[in-house]
Amino acid sequence: MARWGRLDAGRIAILAVLVVGAAVFATRSQWDWIFASSEPETRGVFAAPIAEAEVDPEVERLYRIRPDDGSVVSYEITERLAGTARTTVGATTVVAGDIAVNTADPARSRVGEIVVNVEMLHSDSNLRDKRIRHDYLESSHWPFARFAPASIEGLDGAFADGAAYEVAVTGDLTVKETTRAETFSGTVTVGPDRLVARVSAVVLASDYGVGPIHIARLAHTSDEVTLTFDLVARRVDLGSPSGGDDLLRPVPVVRAGGGAFAQTVQPVLEHNCVSCHRSGGPGHSTVALDTAADAAAIADDIALVVGAGFMPPWLPSDLSPDFEHDWSLTEAEKAAVAEWAGAGGGLDVAGDTPLVARSRAVAVIEEDQRIGPRDGPYTGYASADGTPVKQDDYRCQVHEVADSGNGTWIRAFEFRPDQTDIVHHAIVYRVPAAAADAIGARIAAEDRVEADEGLSDEPGWTCFGLSGLEGAGAVPVLGWAPGQSPTVYPEGYGLFFAPGDVIVNQIHYHFDHETRPDESLIILDEATPAEVAAGITHITGGNYLTPAEVPCTPAEAAVAAERAASVEGYMDLCVRGNVLDDIAAKYGFLARLIPNGLILLCGGTVDDYDDLDGTVGHSSCDMPAQNTGIIHTVLGHMHEFGAAYRMTLHPDTAQERILLDIGEWDFEWQLNYEPVEDIRIERGDTVRFECWWDRSLQYMAEPRYITWNEGTVDEMCFSIITVLPDRS
Repeated sequence: MARWGRLDAGRIAILAVLVVGAAVFATRSQWDWIFASSEPETRGVFAAPIAEAEVDPEVERLYRIRPDDGSVVSYEITERLAGTARTTVGATTVVAGDIAVNTADPARSRVGEIVVNVEMLHSDSNLRDKRIRHDYLESSHWPFARFAPASIEGLDGAFADGAAYEVAVTGDLTVKETTRAETFSGTVTVGPDRLVARVSAVVLASDYGVGPIHIARLAHTSDEVTLTFDLVARRVDLGSPSGGDDLLRPVPVVRAGGGAFAQTVQPVLEHNCVSCHRSGGPGHSTVALDTAADAAAIADDIALVVGAGFMPPWLPSDLSPDFEHDWSLTEAEKAAVAEWAGAGGGLDVAGDTPLVARSRAVAVIEEDQRIGPRDGPYTGYASADGTPVKQDDYRCQVHEVADSGNGTWIRAFEFRPDQTDIVHHAIVYRVPAAAADAIGARIAAEDRVEADEGLSDEPGWTCFGLSGLEGAGAVPVLGWAPGQSPTVYPEGYGLFFAPGDVIVNQIHYHFDHETRPDESLIILDEATPAEVAAGITHITGGNYLTPAEVPCTPAEAAVAAERAASVEGYMDLCVRGNVLDDIAAKYGFLARLIPNGLILLCGGTVDDYDDLDGTVGHSSCDMPAQNTGIIHTVLGHMHEFGAAYRMTLHPDTAQERILLDIGEWDFEWQLNYEPVEDIRIERGDTVRFECWWDRSLQYMAEPRYITWNEGTVDEMCFSIITVLPDRS
């Protein structure tokens, strides 16, 4: 039991979605069917009782489920955790509801609405529970979920006290914006003083849009979730008060015992974890390690993620060169954490002892310029009811660079997303002053489209794939994806903006249920006058695009073909041509040309790239290096089907050198990697770019051929090599 209790920050997402998928445990902020307002509930909350006026005292008995009175609502799901298959279980006892049993005609018995406090959902992992409450259920605002039974089968016989009945209870289960009828089957036993029932159902997380879940390098879940009601209802007299049924509860506080911490584990956390996992830090939504007690409360969980190599996140394999800023722990540090957790995870310091970051995992730069969008925040196109018009939106926004008149040399560069849950990725361009008219024309054209289609007037313009300023001198200077640090140029190198040059930032927004104003920033660290006087060399970089072709499996293709044959208007998206048409309809004709264009650039055909090994697709392309000098950074980029990545210099020669190898891809951590040693590259040198994708890593409700494009269900094999040119 202790082993499966060790749950990490990421794996919590699995259980959260399980619970949400179960609906009995799930509720999110958009569930206004629970409360009349969006404010946290502060008064007593009670289950709606069966109206006593409807109960016939001559032939009916009223049984009441009370919180913490023996009832348990639980879920089970199969997961693969760090390569080991297991069953995960979670439960809560804070549940209430009424049951009216008709002794003259059992078939007329009724089950009232069942209410569950999800704030009290608990498992063997404090970290799992905390993450579910904070990040997924948002249970501080929405602590309750409800199940509304509509019919009962199996009570056709004569009533007898103590007899067990096989029943099937059907009712409405609501998850997020989906309501489905589900049937719970099991046994109910009615006695003179209490009723005991155990009923369960298997539901699909995918039916509710909440799974199955894949957390790269750590955990995967099945689609099937088993929900079980173990209910104990005690008989109450008609007219008796419902006191004691209040479902509100304070969240329990975890207390730590004694143990070695200060000299063994505290330094590991402060040097490797706390800079991210602190209140206000980039990892605080997963867990905040502000005090020693925060760490002790999740000791087993910390040991699990550390032992599995999931945290701190470091993806390059040993085939890669050594890189600067390696976050991974030593074996001795891992052993110290494991020993501490195995001994109970206690403390030899006060629980409120602050944990202080002794190093920074993410580079911090001088903020000489903090540049927001020139024309104000982007709010996103929304319909009258507030739902997004587009699920994926690509927006180019202008950022003006402040300049004294002689141009600006930049020593470090950062894209800082505002609304991190909707900003998918960004590509930043340096655009010359001469492109001002082209920018104005794009904005004017966008304004006309918005007016014609009745859309809100948003800053910038819609752009897909590129900046929309082709031929105007726009040059990409930065690619950003989740987990990326600011770009810091070595001494003597920088990026130059001439007077009037601007930044155009193409942001990919992905909306699920709502749009929100986003005002992501560009942060610039300027070179000092002394650095400029000493001489600065302009850094160079090249982007490399490799085909992405991952066809449906035979089983998926058969499902899609059957639907196309039987459902009028159904588009078979396992057919590549149909996918290209779908892409063109979403993003424009240029987007349709990209997949074939990339194959042509690599000198191949579709047949060279559309092979599938089980569920895994692979792409490889040899391309000439675009710049000469010492490699500064390398970056690989894929989406959420990404499985592995490799970049190789001088492939298949005696000088072959792997520049970056990631054996297990993680979309959440796409970093610019800076080699420790000087690796020289010459313009025209051959570089091989390889990507692997696995269709099983993400659930697809509609089977789809995966090809290159920027949507969430599309893929990429995109690489950047930045180079320090030779200085004269």
